[in-house]
Amino acid sequence: MKRQKFSLQTILDLREKAKDKAEEVFAAAIRERDLAANRVAQAAARLDELTRMISGERFPAYLRAQSWDALTAQRDLLRTLQQRLAQEEKKVAEKRELLVVADRDHRLVCKLKEKWARGVAVEQARSEEKILEDFVTTTRFLQPAH
Repeated sequence: MKRQKFSLQTILDLREKAKDKAEEVFAAAIRERDLAANRVAQAAARLDELTRMISGERFPAYLRAQSWDALTAQRDLLRTLQQRLAQEEKKVAEKRELLVVADRDHRLVCKLKEKWARGVAVEQARSEEKILEDFVTTTRFLQPAH
């Protein structure tokens, strides 16, 4: 019996590759977000450290001015890093949506293949049953009558 081929196999393969690619892109976005979150945490810790140093010690006026400038610069850096983190969060959400779409498309074609495979199995069973019936019928007619 001729082996049947799933007509949408190429599409299934492409959808599977698209899903794998979406998973890779999503994972990369998560890594970038995590790096941004670490940078924010480090900048916040440095800001706290600078704040404690400035408020806890007595500095000459020229050092106090430099310390305030460093504190302001650290706050600006922290705000910038927080904005980048927010952008990375948006990217993660976008990549998650792309992954969900790719996964849905892949599962759709997989379900079609499963349905097709069940149909092929039923058709094959019917064909085998018909061959068996033909064999039994032929055997009965060829047996000598008693």
